[in-house]
Amino acid sequence: MLDEPTYQRSWNADRFFPHLPGTAELTRVLTADESRTWFARTSPGNEIRRPS
Repeated sequence: MLDEPTYQRSWNADRFFPHLPGTAELTRVLTADESRTWFARTSPGNEIRRPS
């Protein structure tokens, strides 16, 4: 989701909803051990494939 697009598009592929504000709330900071545990559950993104 956060990787660069796999190819360039001729249109704006962003999602823009001006009347739908996003919010985020930090409820607590993870400990170093909790961070390692969650990070271990992630996987690397796919490599960006550029047209040759």
